Amino acid sequence: MSRTKVQLVSDIVGNVSGGASFTGIVTAAGGFNLGISSAGTSITSGPVKTLNFVGTGNTFAVSGTSVDISISGGSGGGGIGTVIKYADNTNSPFSFVDVEMTVTSNLDLNTTSAGASNSYIVAVAPNVTIASGVGVTVGTGKTMVIDVLNLGDL
Repeated sequence: MSRTKVQLVSDIVGNVSGGASFTGIVTAAGGFNLGISSAGTSITSGPVKTLNFVGTGNTFAVSGTSVDISISGGSGGGGIGTVIKYADNTNSPFSFVDVEMTVTSNLDLNTTSAGASNSYIVAVAPNVTIASGVGVTVGTGKTMVIDVLNLGDL
């Protein structure tokens, strides 16, 4: 009868080199070391457990071994409208605002989607159309302002 020695993962201490493969959920008591950088400069000083996207329009996309994070209104164009890109696809300091925009899906502008407390919901476009069959609900404590920049007066 042959005997096989089984070593629990929790008993393994030290560095693993040459790669390791695990099936299931892997946890780390102190968190995982995740390299985070901004414009190529590292901004991580220790283990990161969570990436928290705050606000609307903030997105991420996996690109190889990197995660590209887009922060709405955070770069170029002063945060108003849609940023205009240079030929190399980097953000310029200019943006544009469409004269007309259409809401094509139901929106419930409440404390979950539009700020936890009393807040203003603003549209920079001077003309906002709600598509047929679509509903927009403005919740308690919310105030909607269309054409907040008064572009329709230009």
